[in-house]
Amino acid sequence: MAATVVGTAMGMSTAQITADRLRDLATNLAASEDRVASKVAIAATSAAELRRQYRAADKRRGGPGSTDARKYALGSALVLVGIDGSDDTALLGLMAHPERMARWMQSATAASAGPLFGDIVRWIFSDPARLTWCQQWGVILQWRRRTALYEQEVRRFIETGPLDPRASWRRKPITIGQAALIDALVGLLGEPAPDLATRGAAFEWLRARGGNPAFWREPSLPPHLEEDDE
Repeated sequence: MAATVVGTAMGMSTAQITADRLRDLATNLAASEDRVASKVAIAATSAAELRRQYRAADKRRGGPGSTDARKYALGSALVLVGIDGSDDTALLGLMAHPERMARWMQSATAASAGPLFGDIVRWIFSDPARLTWCQQWGVILQWRRRTALYEQEVRRFIETGPLDPRASWRRKPITIGQAALIDALVGLLGEPAPDLATRGAAFEWLRARGGNPAFWREPSLPPHLEEDDE
């Protein structure tokens, strides 16, 4: 009888130990899942915004699958990882230098920046020297993207067109291409929009800025940032 009681007690203890281990295992697994999930962070989107995006999807230029729609989708992906509100010009300059960006991101995570990608980018840009360097590069790259249009609207006239200040082409209305370049430079250089009505005036304004090396010299890295490469 005593042996039966002892055996039962031992069996209950074993069962209890097994249950405790299973419970601990489940708790540890849940904690592990939480840790993993916390490292894969995205910014939540409100229901109202999701409805607005759906209604606007077929109104974008070219419709679903078009170049504009794909660009919108890429932008939306960046918003999801918390990049909304960051300086897009500086972001371009940063992402155009992937090796340097990777080193700065390592420094950011070592400083406990996160969990969103946008948080890490904001940490990188919290250094004024880094932000300025990335902005300068972003401006240069945005202008280089317009090289073909600048060649047509400005350099072509320098090389083949009459530069006589009394030439008839100068009195003609500003071209669409010139207007596009002026709009771009106003934004990139932070200048006030000029009041230019003629092709000749627009030509001179663009030539003074778009072809001026002082505006487009590649920035050197500040000395204290060069230490990041060591």
